[in-house]
Parts: sequence; C-alpha cells; structure tokens
Amino acid sequence: MRQINFIYSALIGVLVSSATFAEAPLEYGSQPMPPQPEIRDLGGQRYQVGSIEINKAERNFTVPGKVIRSEPPLEFLAVTKEGYKSYESLLELETNAVEFNLACILIGLDAKKAKPASFHFDKEPVAGDKLELWISWDSSGKTVRYRAEELLTAAGGQVSHEWVYTGSTFTPDGRYLAHMDGTLIGFVHDPASIIEHREGIGLGAFGTIEARKDVLPSVGTPIRLLVQKSN
Repeated sequence: MRQINFIYSALIGVLVSSATFAEAPLEYGSQPMPPQPEIRDLGGQRYQVGSIEINKAERNFTVPGKVIRSEPPLEFLAVTKEGYKSYESLLELETNAVEFNLACILIGLDAKKAKPASFHFDKEPVAGDKLELWISWDSSGKTVRYRAEELLTAAGGQVSHEWVYTGSTFTPDGRYLAHMDGTLIGFVHDPASIIEHREGIGLGAFGTIEARKDVLPSVGTPIRLLVQKSN
C-alpha cells in the first residue's frame, strides 16, 4: 500500500512537470482537487481506484458509466459524474478526473510524451501514447461491444481509430482543467481532455458529430469503458 500511495503522491508532480499551462482565464470558477483516492491492491498487478478496475499487466482499465446524450452537439465522448461539460458528452463515467488520470498512469501512459491541444478546436494534431477505447453494454442477455469511434459519425462519415493520451493541462495558478470541466475523453481538441482524438473530429464544424443511433443504446443505459494501451 505504501508503494501505491507513493504513486499517487507523485502523480501531481508528474502532471505539473509535463503539462502545458493554459493562459486563457476560466469562466466557470475553481474547484478544490479531490482527496487522495482509496487504492486497493487486488493482487496479480490488479488494482482498484474508486470504481476503476486496473490490470497493470495487461495495460488496461475499465470504468462503469452510462449513456447521457444521443443528440448533437457532441464534443466529448466521456465526462466525470455530473461533469460540467455533460451537456456535450455521449457518456458519463463513475469517476473523477484525478482517479481516471491515475489509472492512465498506472497502465503505463506517459505524460511526458503528451502534447495536448493549445485551445478549443485547435486544428493541430495532438500527440501522446496511443490507446484503444472500447464500450460495452448488456442487451438481451448478451454483451455488446464496440470501439468508441464506431459509435460516432462525422458528417455521415466513419470516424478513424486515433486516440491518444494527452493528460489534460493546468492553469498558471495550478488548477487542473480536467477536474474543473469534468472532461475525460474528447474529440474536438480541448486542452482539458485527458484523452483526445489525434487528428480531431468535427473541428470547425460545430454540431456535425452525431451518435450512431442504429447501434448506441438508449439514454440511461449502463455501459463499461475499457481503456487499453496500444503496443
């Protein structure tokens, strides 16, 4: 347990030393950072951080959530529980930004390789460790599973598989944007997102990203998100 507590204590230092600092003032106020999460060692390089189940050996973690929106505008794949940007997100996850980012670090995603967006709708590609996102839910007694990008369309077209870990950013006075916005996974290149789509989806075309209602379950349906580090 001492080693896991050390990992959490080092988390803020890792983020601050490698994060980009947003210069634009925030218009929705400040929130205190959440307390240190309880981290359970499940054995076999498996850990639990809040509701997140981490398999360090297989370099992945899963987190429960639910569908909260199926209509445009969509700018985020997932936000925290009651996250500020939930009105533009497909999913809400049962976690906060610090727990989610800690899980990313525990599976080997490296904040030092991250290059987040400089501003909202930044057209420059972001950079970071590559990963895969899978979303599953139960339907008629069976588990349905899709890649995250398969649940979205951009102006009627297919969305590419290009998710990377960007780690979010801090303001000059030390506020963590992912926590303030509640944004975990985005695709319009927002500096607050912890995970982003590399090239971006719907940049400069607000409201064109839609959910695939032919496969997406109804609003309120419980889901599970799997984050898998790519080779």
